[in-house]
Order: sequence, then C-alpha cells, then structure tokens
Amino acid sequence: MIAYTKRLLGLAFLGLMALACSSESGIKKAHISANFSVADSIQESDDYSGIGVAVVKKDSVNANADTLFYATTDSSGKFSGDVTFEKKRRYPTIISRHDTNLGRVGIILADGDSIRISGTLPTLEESFSISSPEHDAMKSYERLNKNFSRIQKYAQAGLLKGDSLRQEYLKFSDIYWDLYADKKGTFASELAGRRAIQLLQGIDNQKMMARLRAVQSQDRFSDVGATIGKNYIAKTRGLDPALSYLDTLNDITENKNKLMHINMERIKLLYDSARVDVAKKELEAFKEQFSKDLRPQDWIESMNYDLNYLSPGDTIPQFTFMDNGQKISRKSLVGTPYILEITDLSNKLYQSQFDRTVAIHSIYKNFGLQVVTLPLNQSQVTVNAFFEERVKPWPVADAQSFDRQKLLEKFNIRLVPTRFLIDRKGKIIRKYVGSEYQDIINGLRTLIKKEKKPAS
Repeated sequence: MIAYTKRLLGLAFLGLMALACSSESGIKKAHISANFSVADSIQESDDYSGIGVAVVKKDSVNANADTLFYATTDSSGKFSGDVTFEKKRRYPTIISRHDTNLGRVGIILADGDSIRISGTLPTLEESFSISSPEHDAMKSYERLNKNFSRIQKYAQAGLLKGDSLRQEYLKFSDIYWDLYADKKGTFASELAGRRAIQLLQGIDNQKMMARLRAVQSQDRFSDVGATIGKNYIAKTRGLDPALSYLDTLNDITENKNKLMHINMERIKLLYDSARVDVAKKELEAFKEQFSKDLRPQDWIESMNYDLNYLSPGDTIPQFTFMDNGQKISRKSLVGTPYILEITDLSNKLYQSQFDRTVAIHSIYKNFGLQVVTLPLNQSQVTVNAFFEERVKPWPVADAQSFDRQKLLEKFNIRLVPTRFLIDRKGKIIRKYVGSEYQDIINGLRTLIKKEKKPAS
C-alpha cells in the first residue's frame, strides 16, 4: 500500500511538504466521499460496512497525531463528509476495517476540494484510487516527470548530448510551464513552475530570468529566485546587483519562511564574496529576527563558525594524512594552490562530479593546481575499490590516517562533498558545499588572477 501511495502522489519529491508548510493558515474545508467494495473471495455477503478512513495531522515526529476526519462506510461501502483543516498540505490517512489497519496513504487537502476515494478489499495495493483537482493535477505532473526521466537516462548514458539535449530541456521546460499555467493553485502547478525554471539553468538563462520575474510577486516562488536568480545575477553582473535583487524579493515577500530563506541566501552570498564583516552584522540581525524559531538555529551555528574560522582569506585549518606512505599536510602544500575535498566516496553527488574534477585538474594543473581528497570512509578496501574503476591523479588520504571526527568539527562539515579552494599561501578562496561546486570555475579564475602566470 505504501509503495502504491508513493507512485500515486509522487512522494519521492520531498519538496512537497516544504511547499505545503508555506500555505496560509486559516480554517479551510474540503469534502471527502468514498466508495469501497469487498471481493467475493473473502466475503460472501454484499455488506461493505465498517471500512474506516481516518485523516490525521502530525506536526512533528514527537507530536501526538490529531484526527481531522474519521468516517466508516455503510453497507453499500459508501460514506460522505466534510473535513476542516488549517493548512493546505498532504495529510497521512489510515484505512482500516474492524479495528485492523489495512494501509496508509496520503491525501492532499485543499480548500473547497472534493476528494473521491475508492478501492476493493483485499487488493487495495492495486485497486485504491484518489481523485480530486489536486490529485489529478499531481498525476499529470508525475506522468510528465516519468517522461522527462527518460531524457535524463539517455543523457547519463551519453546517448543524448549537445544541441539535441539542449532542445529536449527547452521542450520539457515549456511543457512544465504549460502545466504550471493550466493547473494554477495546485501543488502540481507550483512544482511544475519550479521545474520549468530549474531546467533552463545554463540552457537559456534569459528565458529563465523572464520566468522568474513572471512569478516574482508570488511568495511561494521567492525562494527559487533567492537561489537560482541570485546565483545567475551574481555570476553575470556582480555582487551588488545580486544583493539588490534579494532586497527586491525581500520587499515583496510576506511569508515568514520565505523571508527567512531569502535572508539566509543573502548572508551566504556575502560570505562567499568575502564581505565577512557585513555578513557577520547581518547574521546578528538574523539571529535577533528569528530568535524564537528553532529551525534555523543549526544553520546560524554553522554560518557563525564559517564566518569566524573558514572565511575567504582565512588560513585553512591544519590537517595531516598519509597517502601510500607519504605524509601530506597543510605545511607541505604551502606554495601549491589546491582543491581540498572532504567526502564519502560512496556519495552519489561526489561520484557524479568526479569526472568534472578530473577535467578541472587536467586543465588547471598547468597553473600548478593540485587536488587533495580526504575520504571519510573507514575502510581502505572501500577507498581502493573506488579507484580501481577510476584514475587517481592526485593524493588521496589513506583510510583512518587522520582523525575523522576532529576533521568534521574543524572544517565544519555538515554536508558532503565539501571542498575548499586554497591559494599558494594556504588561504581560503572559497568553500563549496554540495552542488555549489558548479561555481568553482569562477573561483579558479580568481586564483589565476592572483597567481598571474602558469607554473613553469
């Protein structure tokens, strides 16, 4: 039943809950009707009564669940009733009969929606169905995702590339945009709008920005602008225009969660741009503004550490490791610009970025650039296995040749892979976390300007 629900609602997209939490509060109402039956193989009579549906609300992992709606079928297998709720979002729903739970599904409750559910016992896995404007829109979104996933698989296999791949991305971006426009007001519309914008990154940036501006006045898209739009403007026009763009988003956004995100992106941009003093002041203001909200506290702690110990211009913390009997340390690397990467070698993102790192190393080694990898894997067998299938053109630390826990703390590792671009003097140029690595070319250009000429 759970597997079916994931297919039905696309629960693999974790952003759904995040989108839901941004919905406006206030008492809302939807109508739920059901039509269940029972197969002759397990029941001879036509009495389909006692099949219950409970819609519950659980605000956190440790919170008790509140029942928003409960109804049981009559002898014909039907019931009908209204459910009231505060937020438009997906709610856990339990199906039972005679006090025996038969499965869990997810129902999206939206104000004014009419939700129709049906199924046949005992084959709910195959027969269960939900229909409503929200769920029907989500099915359309999932079908589109399934079609686009084929394009991604072809691209990953190298069967689609160059202009052909670009045209497919443009085509699917337009289809997602049409779905956004056609299903406005639904979760599927918002997800489709986001995807339509994201697919244009590096493909058609002008069209991407045009679409961002088309949705700029809608709070639910402000976080997309604060990341994708901000990054593009910073890269093409510089820091100050990017800050002005974030200020514009801040001025037109009313949702507290989105405002929090915009301010976090602003502080991070200042940090990455070596405006450390300004970033520290804005972080203090952020702490005061959101002091009663527990959610950003871990981010505040992490950002505060980076600003004080891992900012551009700071000396990289001390590290020492062994690579096949050779001792390598911060001191031994003075005089060499390098990328220091800290990761788990089994990390999918790191693996997908590996070939790009090899290419970067091949190109920029002419300027003396080195790459140094500190794998967090505990077993040397795992490390060796990773490089059996790949080239190993730079130093890689032997497993357990350094204190893993101290490294995580000293370098403030919250997500892997994390990388640092370091100049010849051992000074940090920038820290790259996760997918931020795609921006490293700009950092390398900064490095080259500082070094002025290739190594002889």
